[in-house]
Amino acid sequence: MTGRADEPFFITGPALISFSGGRTSAYMLWRILQAYGGTLPDDVYVCFINTGKEREEALRFVHECSTRWGVKVHWIEYRDDEAGYEVVGLNSASREGEPFEALIKKMGYVPNRGAPYCSIVLKARTCRNWVYGELGWTPKWSVSLGLRHDEQPRVLGAIGRNQSGKDPWVNIVALDEAKVDKREVMTFWLGPNWRREIHRRLTASEELPQGFDLGLLDYEGNCRRCWKKAPAKIRRIIRDEQEGHVAADPWWSRMEEETGTTFHLKLSHADIEQQVRDEPMLELPEPEEDDADEECGFTCFISDADYLDALEAA
Repeated sequence: MTGRADEPFFITGPALISFSGGRTSAYMLWRILQAYGGTLPDDVYVCFINTGKEREEALRFVHECSTRWGVKVHWIEYRDDEAGYEVVGLNSASREGEPFEALIKKMGYVPNRGAPYCSIVLKARTCRNWVYGELGWTPKWSVSLGLRHDEQPRVLGAIGRNQSGKDPWVNIVALDEAKVDKREVMTFWLGPNWRREIHRRLTASEELPQGFDLGLLDYEGNCRRCWKKAPAKIRRIIRDEQEGHVAADPWWSRMEEETGTTFHLKLSHADIEQQVRDEPMLELPEPEEDDADEECGFTCFISDADYLDALEAA
């Protein structure tokens, strides 16, 4: 090691940079680009895997990062066919949960904490199929994950997954190695007053350090109503829908009704929606111990991968 601040961001190919559509992975991409003088090596690719339930803000953020920074981002979606993926773009990307719904219909039940299969298949394995089909790589390649230094449980999970040898890639965690935390990421996007800014919707006219931003509140995350969020955050999001601040999202309740299963082990989305209607006061999000769930990306599968391994081995 040379001791240079950008040393962890020199990614040895063949490698993928996993871009979830959130601020942390976008900052990771920017740091890698800076390390290479703005142009990635020919054997380093950026991929964004869309489930169809990403927020529109996240889709446009991915596109804007690509355009402003002059870097190609490969947009991929899950397909239930022989290839297992399809290449899409900003305009053709699914908006109504179509890839996620196709997987739910194949599995016959919705994912939940007892059966957390969504990110494994929709994100990690879809990306793997694209690598095999489009790039022709053979194991092992590297995947740069957007895991910060203050997300040690997930960092350790990524390292532990490497030790298992079950995946055709090796996880690398440049942000952790560089000791990048949430403060550094948020200051990059929102400035020194980021703790205030993440709780209000910025207008286009407001000055931002990079000239643009994801534009989501701290509790929203890039995946709409992600079932891994703390319950209070989901209730807050549903309250926003009911008050007309964001578009209503009946997809989650429909998936539960059609499969007879629930994303949350004790409550259906219909139950949670009714709870919110019945609450006289708005419940604020729980403390930030679950910040890691705000970027649903390739990294999300780390803690859940053993579930599908066991299912397939049965």
